[in-house]
Amino acid sequence: MEEETPQSRNLEPEIEINAPTEAVWKAITDAEELTRWFSDHAKVTPGVGGTCWVAWGEGEAQQFYGKTIEVWEPPHRLKLGPPVPEESDTGPSPEAQAPLSPPIIDEYTLETHGGHTLLRFVSSGIPVAAEWDGFYDSTNYGWKLFFRTLRHYLERHPGKPRKTLITMQQPIVLDASEAWKKFVGPEGLAAEGSLEGLKDGDRFQIKTSAGESLTGEVGIIKPPKIILLTIDTFDGAVLSAAFEQMGGANFLYITLATYGSADEPTSGLGERWTRWLKGLFQRQ
Repeated sequence: MEEETPQSRNLEPEIEINAPTEAVWKAITDAEELTRWFSDHAKVTPGVGGTCWVAWGEGEAQQFYGKTIEVWEPPHRLKLGPPVPEESDTGPSPEAQAPLSPPIIDEYTLETHGGHTLLRFVSSGIPVAAEWDGFYDSTNYGWKLFFRTLRHYLERHPGKPRKTLITMQQPIVLDASEAWKKFVGPEGLAAEGSLEGLKDGDRFQIKTSAGESLTGEVGIIKPPKIILLTIDTFDGAVLSAAFEQMGGANFLYITLATYGSADEPTSGLGERWTRWLKGLFQRQ
């Protein structure tokens, strides 16, 4: 008897965080905490039957994404059901009468291990179809970046608000490999020093082609897809970048965020880096 071909696939990232389970639970269920590692905006109605809304962007560009809470077992298990209609200022859009498809389910499980917390995550229901391959890959890399940011926030900046200096989504004409070399090489982040050959947890010391000298630690590096750097120079800032292909086009997504008392050393940095990075990948 032939085995049936799976109709869906899962993402199953996990991460160990040096923080109490209660702190990790709050980070994934409290609206204010969600804005310190995950989204630009958030709203949570706790408990079974409640909802968790997150949003990125500002003004007309703001995009809301919400899910119904199916399991709420603090501080160990949270299960979010299929997406619900888009929210506006007055609630979910009345034009959207049915949940979006496919019915992707997200589930978090938290376990305590010697004072640390093991956070397991399963996103299930992603279709096994060529048109969903890009979504699967980008979401897989996206959760890796989010979880490293979560660990950095809880271990280094617990309770501090996050200030996003740069959020860029830029189409690029180069393929991922060429764009990666341009971004992390002498034309980009490493005009002096090098990021080549580094692995997660390694220290770096570089000077960008924009003129900033940076030291810090590699949070995650997966050429030619994603990179996350924590930057000591800016009081533990986080720089993340992802190279993705969607709809036949290549895109670069970049975020630079600071915590706590980094206002003075980062004054004007967002504007300078936005101009620099746009120029780096400007169409010829």
